[in-house]
Amino acid sequence: MTFHTQLQEEAWTYERVRRGDKKELARFQELGQILIALRIVSGLSQRELALRLGVHESQVSRDERNDYHGVTIERADRIISETLGFELAYSVAPTRKRPPSRRRAVGVR
Repeated sequence: MTFHTQLQEEAWTYERVRRGDKKELARFQELGQILIALRIVSGLSQRELALRLGVHESQVSRDERNDYHGVTIERADRIISETLGFELAYSVAPTRKRPPSRRRAVGVR
């Protein structure tokens, strides 16, 4: 994918999210992208989010530019619930059948 194509897709995604298309959120696979999308859906600028978080606007800009790389669950929850008015809900589940235990695999009882 070329840089131009990626930029164009991001612009289209931004416009869909900006219009309030919450289905678009399901396409995001990374927490950082979800945080950015939720800010946009909430109608907040980076400056407004920074004011709510009590940080400088440049911090929000830097975090978003880096897709919130390294953000902790606690910080993400604070951003999502305390400043954007959403609830962070997550779960962990196996994506495929678990392999048999080693004992069963070799016939040990």
